[in-house]
Amino acid sequence: MKEEIKAFKKEFVLQKASALFEQRGYEKTKMSDIAKACNVSIGTLYKIYNSKDEIFYDYVHYQIDSFYNYLEEAFSKIDDPKKRLLFFLEAKYALFESKRALLKDTIAADPLFFAKLSANKQNPAFKIYRLVAQEFKRLGTPHPLKASYLLNALTYGYVELWLLYGGDLRSKAKETLELFFKGINDV
Repeated sequence: MKEEIKAFKKEFVLQKASALFEQRGYEKTKMSDIAKACNVSIGTLYKIYNSKDEIFYDYVHYQIDSFYNYLEEAFSKIDDPKKRLLFFLEAKYALFESKRALLKDTIAADPLFFAKLSANKQNPAFKIYRLVAQEFKRLGTPHPLKASYLLNALTYGYVELWLLYGGDLRSKAKETLELFFKGINDV
């Protein structure tokens, strides 16, 4: 019962913190803001989460899990692997567009943020890399997991450009996929 209560409290804090992260960005969100949004003292908040970084890591993990579930459901309705890859890019870019303030903090302040997350032995995004790699495998791409990681790197290049210059990121999905396939075919 204690574990269930602790999980419920974490979920509640995570919901409140998520809204703050997405509205204000990571840097401008303080533990005191999160405590206030949760209507608890800072001391109580620290009993639930040790740091803002810990809350943020759980936030990223939750977002990745939600995105993965969304992709799995969508992929079950799309048979063509290239169409699945295009859907993946459109969905990823749309998600990133919806979280611009937060991305400006993480990517603009630390361009290696996602690389550091990926370097973590328990990378929460690995299941997405595997899912995308399955599509590359269906297309007969050599080294499908490597292709998945390379596509991911290209998408972050587009995200950085979008953060700097604006525009419609989602509209760049087809261009991203075409450039990627041109690149691997030229190698």
